[in-house]
Amino acid sequence: MGEIKVALKKEVKTEGDQLVLEILQCRNITYKFKSADHLPDLYVKLYVVNVATQKRIIKKKTRVCRHDREPSFNETFRFPLNPTGHSIQLFLVSNGGKFMKKTLIGEAYIWLDKVDMRKRVVSWHKLLASTALTNP
Repeated sequence: MGEIKVALKKEVKTEGDQLVLEILQCRNITYKFKSADHLPDLYVKLYVVNVATQKRIIKKKTRVCRHDREPSFNETFRFPLNPTGHSIQLFLVSNGGKFMKKTLIGEAYIWLDKVDMRKRVVSWHKLLASTALTNP
């Protein structure tokens, strides 16, 4: 369904570890919108998930990028937690407008245990078609 570019880094502070997540941009979105000339209003909804309990412990979302098929978000989120044992769920959502429902375009998962975050890591992640029938 496309790709999303994110940057991850672990910061060690005196008050504890911090996970820094940057949502940078999306590209190659292949979702079939109503018409070819339709420019969607897109945003990213993200959850930090505890892998052991499978519970969503933190929820955030980016601002809406209006009328853009390849939006640049450039937003930074800081979470006061040790990334070990957590994952990130990213959902690209089309804001339907005043009287239309929101549409889930694609989703990506990042397992933080598999990422070496001593330095800032920037990478593209594939957005997969959602298997869920409901909106996030």
